[in-house]
Amino acid sequence: MVDYTRINVSKDGKYLFATEQGELTYDWEAKRVYKLLKEKFPESEGYKVSVIEWRARGIEPDWVKEDMQDENNN
Repeated sequence: MVDYTRINVSKDGKYLFATEQGELTYDWEAKRVYKLLKEKFPESEGYKVSVIEWRARGIEPDWVKEDMQDENNN
């Protein structure tokens, strides 16, 4: 999984469409698409353009840390 931005468009509270998952991975891309969608789907006509930024992060699981401690104690 990679970091990406998802942009949703709704009209009168009903979902219309969203950008593809993982497609907008750079801020400059997301800002450009957001600006275009805000222009083409104005709030004055009942549209709403919302943005969610999804971030993937890797962490070391606790069970690995516990296993390493067990190995060090033997």
